[in-house]
Amino acid sequence: MGITCLVRWKNATGMRDFTFIAEHVTKSLQGKNTGPWSLSFKVFRDINNNKAVSLKDSKLLYQVSLGQQPGNVYCMVDGSVVVEAGKEMEIILSRLKNLWQLRQNVTIEGTSYEIGDFTLRVANILLGSTYKGLLLEVDYHPCSTPNNASELFKEFVQSIVPPTAQLSCEYEYNYEAVGLSNHEFTTAHTSYQYIMLFKNDGLF
Repeated sequence: MGITCLVRWKNATGMRDFTFIAEHVTKSLQGKNTGPWSLSFKVFRDINNNKAVSLKDSKLLYQVSLGQQPGNVYCMVDGSVVVEAGKEMEIILSRLKNLWQLRQNVTIEGTSYEIGDFTLRVANILLGSTYKGLLLEVDYHPCSTPNNASELFKEFVQSIVPPTAQLSCEYEYNYEAVGLSNHEFTTAHTSYQYIMLFKNDGLF
């Protein structure tokens, strides 16, 4: 499946910059529009009946579902490991309302492009009615080793966005800290990147 890099274009201006990317990719880079894609991101807060425990001390559970892997969801509790589960996990969590309370539910929809050895997925980030920038998900297919194409990703992203773009991105992660391999990239690695992007950028 290759390896993935996530980038948030923080000062993008909605559909104008979305259209800029689409035209630049298809006309200048000879990219091919391969259709829509989507992801959903949910955050749950644990319900602690101990009134001495403040909200800031409660734990959060993150759940990611990616359009390119429709049969699975990926979950992580604060300070824990990333777990892959079937879609039935969503039903289980919805029934555990006495343990986990849904805090944020975001669906992001966009467009996918093929550009040589890369797949580029682009979407506007909307949290309710609040615009939070443009999301770029980049797959590089020839490589399968995590953290092994940082410079290549940087060059590719720079070829996509204008010089004035303010970017939020991490090109390397400590995957083993959350139970993931540092040798073979999987969809769980991509999901972990989404969890870290949403956490670090305060998108929930």
